[in-house]
Amino acid sequence: MVSISKLEAAKVQLDRAIQLFFENDHVCAVSLAGAAEDILGSLLQHRGQQSPFEFLHDWYQTEYSANVTKRDFSREIANLPRNWLKHTNEHAASELDVSIVDSIMMLMRAVPCYYKLTGSHSKEMDRFNNHVDSNIEQINEIMS
Repeated sequence: MVSISKLEAAKVQLDRAIQLFFENDHVCAVSLAGAAEDILGSLLQHRGQQSPFEFLHDWYQTEYSANVTKRDFSREIANLPRNWLKHTNEHAASELDVSIVDSIMMLMRAVPCYYKLTGSHSKEMDRFNNHVDSNIEQINEIMS
């Protein structure tokens, strides 16, 4: 048996998601980074701080559609790959392309959450941040 806090569980999930990102296993990277981001975002909310998801929703409402609800934004835009991978619902018979873009997007939401809560990064988080910094031009290209 392992006794673990929510914060530590999220760190373990996030570190493993980063390792899987570097192994090009984007299905598992998205799943684990999404799970970590969900925990970390909730911990931020309990502290009265805004999560990256909330920030993105507010930004999307301002820039694109003031009428999009958080639920619709989550299901159809921000968390579509993560939710598709973990739920069987109306998409049960469908297929989804999961790519490096999905991994990067989820990791770029989860890593800052961990930092906001702890003021630090793990070695894996530093590795991911350094990769992003070193490859920002290629990342911008694939993200557009």
